[in-house]
Amino acid sequence: MSLNEPMQHPDNRPAAIDSGAFKLDDYDLERVRSEMARLPAVDEDRMALDRLARVQAEVQARDLGGLLLYDPVNVRYATGCRNMQVWAMRNSSRYCLVPAEGRTVVFDFVHCEHMSEHLPTVAESRPAKMWLNHIAGARREDVMAAWAAELADAIKERCHNNRIAVDRLDGDPRAALEAHQIQVSFGQGVIEQARRIKTPEELKAQKRSAHVCQTALRLMRDATRPGVTENEIWAILVGVNVALDGDYTESRMVVSGPRTNPWYSEASDKRIEAGELLGIDTDMIGPYGYSTDMSRTWLCKPGTPTATQKELYSVAYDQVMTNKDLLKAGLSFRELAETSWRIPAKFEHFECGCIVHGIGMCNEWPQLVPRRMFDDHGYDGHFEENMTICVESYIGERGGHEGVKLEEMVRITETGCELVGVFPFEDELLS
Repeated sequence: MSLNEPMQHPDNRPAAIDSGAFKLDDYDLERVRSEMARLPAVDEDRMALDRLARVQAEVQARDLGGLLLYDPVNVRYATGCRNMQVWAMRNSSRYCLVPAEGRTVVFDFVHCEHMSEHLPTVAESRPAKMWLNHIAGARREDVMAAWAAELADAIKERCHNNRIAVDRLDGDPRAALEAHQIQVSFGQGVIEQARRIKTPEELKAQKRSAHVCQTALRLMRDATRPGVTENEIWAILVGVNVALDGDYTESRMVVSGPRTNPWYSEASDKRIEAGELLGIDTDMIGPYGYSTDMSRTWLCKPGTPTATQKELYSVAYDQVMTNKDLLKAGLSFRELAETSWRIPAKFEHFECGCIVHGIGMCNEWPQLVPRRMFDDHGYDGHFEENMTICVESYIGERGGHEGVKLEEMVRITETGCELVGVFPFEDELLS
């Protein structure tokens, strides 16, 4: 069925909403592209080189020979190369070697050298050796041995010592690599420390991703009316993001009415009803691979909000605004936890276990828990200028009918913070 054809129910009755939610031409994408053209341009080569420099500074600070990366988000951060990211998240198929100095070596899917050979961060691209069960089959041990031998040679050739940190690696390939006298240590913490501060070009990229997300949210709000399904609203976010050169969404949290309590249900074929709340957490990986993580809740019209809906919304809004206003460079994580907004007891059971978290190409370090959880689960550190942070709230009462999810995305400044994405809150839901 064409995206521009009206949806039909199984009994051939027209859907309660026309197909507006699926008409990409109704999104006025050319106008959005024109708006984005007026935003500061992103120098992708400069961005990639600056990120690589940040990674290598962390590698050198630990006297490591290099960093071996498998997570496709980390590979893209260090090299600028994007290829089959979602597939590679569950298949250890693409990897790169980042030496302490010099350019990287990318080991990519077969015949994919053209994906990275032009990048200023990449010295060479080689075919990856994949021991995945459905690819290697009974030859898995042989493939793994060849992988370890090739990688050990590359490390000895390009790295000044044999101490390598790895972001993720199963036990048997690690043992195969160590058999070549390569010392392997934990690498995710290394690259997340590099990622914590955003470079000037990254900040521009985040603004452009946020503009795509804001556009999608506006259209999702306009399309929220009785009879449309949660999936149809979620499809707008996905469609707008992809049409404007974004990548994917990490979740599908677009839920309505009783499905907003508790949080973390996923979009379904449930039809939204008038007077229900619709809650959204975008988790959108947009242009240049940068995540825009914003949450909003609004009312499906026609109807007016109930006193309970207003209370839920106002409490969530108060949490986000209070915690956001505390943020500034130099503030410690413990200080934020100790001075952060305190949740009313009746909402404590479903309290969001994260009050703020770092954001870049995905959720990242740091992630802070509420004050009552800090001694058992928290860790300390300091906010720094040009970190980007998401400020979270979920408010719902155990056994309640609905809940409210709100979230803002900000850049830390010397004296406070500033919004990365801008989308209005609901005046009618604020008591």
